[in-house]
Amino acid sequence: LTDITVLKLSSLGIFPFFVENVSTLQLSSLKLVRTIFSQYEKHRDLILEDIFASLARLPTTKRNLRNFRLSNGQSIQMVTALILQLVQCMVIINNQDANGVSMETKGTGSKKDKSQVAPDVAVISSYELALRTG
Repeated sequence: LTDITVLKLSSLGIFPFFVENVSTLQLSSLKLVRTIFSQYEKHRDLILEDIFASLARLPTTKRNLRNFRLSNGQSIQMVTALILQLVQCMVIINNQDANGVSMETKGTGSKKDKSQVAPDVAVISSYELALRTG
């Protein structure tokens, strides 16, 4: 997709988080924004800026109204669920198979063969990626 299309889709996906009584649309938007965020790294900063700018524009009385129900029955704010899922889709977990070959698992669940990487290097790389993104 072109940059303009990606940015328009992400803005379209972020908008429902700041509207009341559209929980089904918010869940679909959550998936859309998470997918865009995980696949288009160079747009992550702009997506986060759009989320936080929209959150800042909300009147303080309306910031706690939109809830996302967790599997344990508790609720959190829909925007919190969005931010948590965006962070989770960026995380890379390094696992080794029985032969000592490293398998890289992204937050989206995909696995890729990688050469052996020291655990401390993987942690530092993930930390540096998180710093560059946010």
